[in-house]
Amino acid sequence: MTRKIIVVVFVYIFLFTYPFPIHGYQEQKIPVLMYHHLAENINNNTVISPNNFENQIKALKAEGYHAISVQELYDYFNNHIKLPEKPILITFDDGYLSNYEKAYPILKKYDMHAEIFVIASRIVHTKNDYPKEIAKMNWDQLNEMQDYITIQSHTWDSHYKLTSKNGRVYGAIYGPSYINGQLESQQQFEERVRHDLLYSRQIIKEKLGYEPIAISYPYGNQSPATIQIVKEAGFKMGFVIQNKSVRMGDDLFTLSRITVNGHDTGPELIHKLTTQ
Repeated sequence: MTRKIIVVVFVYIFLFTYPFPIHGYQEQKIPVLMYHHLAENINNNTVISPNNFENQIKALKAEGYHAISVQELYDYFNNHIKLPEKPILITFDDGYLSNYEKAYPILKKYDMHAEIFVIASRIVHTKNDYPKEIAKMNWDQLNEMQDYITIQSHTWDSHYKLTSKNGRVYGAIYGPSYINGQLESQQQFEERVRHDLLYSRQIIKEKLGYEPIAISYPYGNQSPATIQIVKEAGFKMGFVIQNKSVRMGDDLFTLSRITVNGHDTGPELIHKLTTQ
């Protein structure tokens, strides 16, 4: 009888102390990679050559990584869905034309999903809309990529820096800032940012048929006030830059991404991911 009681107690402790044993991923590290632009023969922290990008994606595939979506990551955190073994989230910022012309074919070749956080105001009609900037994609191209790429928000038109009330320079959605020489009030700041974020979600829904659920903060800058506005605007997740993998229990509005160096070979990238 005593042995039976001990067995029952053990089973009870096992089941209720570890509520998700069938998943096996509650302590798993999930790397979130951050890319930007692809260009021939250029490799640094914001640009990668198509050849190096393919080598990295090929290495991830060979190592058994499975590219997941932002929605899957959200469902994992909130609904405890089972993720594939070795999940990884591949992201791009800004919305460069090179993502369509160079990255998209490579992602399709290796059957790897990605997310692109676009500056929605910069999604163009023609290549000449912003001649002083690196060319961005158009809405038709974003629609075409929906089989392997989901679009998220990098704001509507707030990808620039402003001087804050403490004299430091931050991304424009960080806090009250000096605009035309005048420090805006907290209310003016909140109204400016809220309008920007709501419009970014609205225009993406109009053009692509769905609302983005995630935002990447320009330059990784955010504050408690920023996060509150982001929540009010309807976003479910926010990404910063802390160069570490995410884990179950992380704050959904300060999820870390890892800056990918274009110089890294495939094996070098794999090594970095296993040591983050």
